[in-house]
Amino acid sequence: MSAKTRKLWIALTCAGMMQHGIVIVLVGALLPALMKTFGIRESAAGLMLGIGALGFVLGPLVAGMLADRTDPRTVFLVGLGIEAVLLTGFSLAPTFPLAVAAYFLFSIGAGFIETVTNIVPTRIEPEHPGSLMNMVHMFFSIGAFLSPFAAGLILQATGSWRPVYWLVAALTALLFLIIWRSPFPQTPPPAIEAKPAGRVSSVLRERAVLLGALALLLYVASELGVSNWITLYSQEKLGFPMVTAAATISALWLGLMIGRFLNSRLALRRSSRQLVMWSGVIGVISILALLTARTPIALYLWLLVVGLSMSGMYPNIMADVNSRYPIQMGLVTGFLAQAAALGTMLSQPVMGLVAERVGLTAAMAIPALLLGLTTVAYLGVGPARRRAAETAALPVGE
Repeated sequence: MSAKTRKLWIALTCAGMMQHGIVIVLVGALLPALMKTFGIRESAAGLMLGIGALGFVLGPLVAGMLADRTDPRTVFLVGLGIEAVLLTGFSLAPTFPLAVAAYFLFSIGAGFIETVTNIVPTRIEPEHPGSLMNMVHMFFSIGAFLSPFAAGLILQATGSWRPVYWLVAALTALLFLIIWRSPFPQTPPPAIEAKPAGRVSSVLRERAVLLGALALLLYVASELGVSNWITLYSQEKLGFPMVTAAATISALWLGLMIGRFLNSRLALRRSSRQLVMWSGVIGVISILALLTARTPIALYLWLLVVGLSMSGMYPNIMADVNSRYPIQMGLVTGFLAQAAALGTMLSQPVMGLVAERVGLTAAMAIPALLLGLTTVAYLGVGPARRRAAETAALPVGE
């Protein structure tokens, strides 16, 4: 692959991951406004988040198999096209059932984006995939950092959450046009001399794949458990005004953004196992500690620490596991992304019920438990044992 093509892939992957961060995190910042518009309570809000995650579950495996057979440009375009149309539909939905249906459908497109942006770093940087993976995920954190505060300002200025989604749909359509006009390689990657990973059923029986999937399921349930509910928690329990509450998510993702940049450097010197272990321990402590905060500054600081501590978990786990299966990297990445989405689908309705029937504080403690279990699951994967042929770079068209 030429240096120019490599830079193009990195730039567009970072742009796609940034857009993905905006889309995924935005619903948490706007959750109180959505609940008010549609007249729903916490349990119904959790159900909506869970149904949206179901759409996210359906997309990645199809996207992964498509990436193995065609090229990442195709996966990008399909995902962005679905999102641009259905984000618009979500913004115009007059009733709660129609909003849930649109949220479910654009989450399928989000699953395509999630998959392709996790394939590219390992393909073009096989020796140190965790380093580039963390850098790409830093752009997810940038999008997630910017969108909640911006959404709060737009919501305050307009009195409605709908213009926020109009803007995001327009940005998604613009990225679609840029990628459509970009000279992506059209040919699938040629085969390399390596032991095939086997059929779908055999890949899904691999210990590393199963435990990696479980770890990502638990991690994303924890991460989005904090991100999706912290705005409501800060408004209902701490009495923060709307913009101040929306900015809590930005504080979390600022920590994740800084942490992923640091992890991109640390991954060159430390193993994924070391980075994930320390992330898990510090993350559990910091999530529990943030529940003691009573002022905006204290809550922002603890959320910053939570973000810093959790930052390396997803990229390091993903890079470690999918780099072990170069022949079917798309399939494995898709399965891992599916598992991550399943974590959101299962956890969000539970958090909604706990928030409504027990209290928001109890619900916000759940992510700490999930993060601890994430660490245990990933450490069970074991150290990587890769053959030289299997770690060869997969060309992406040149």
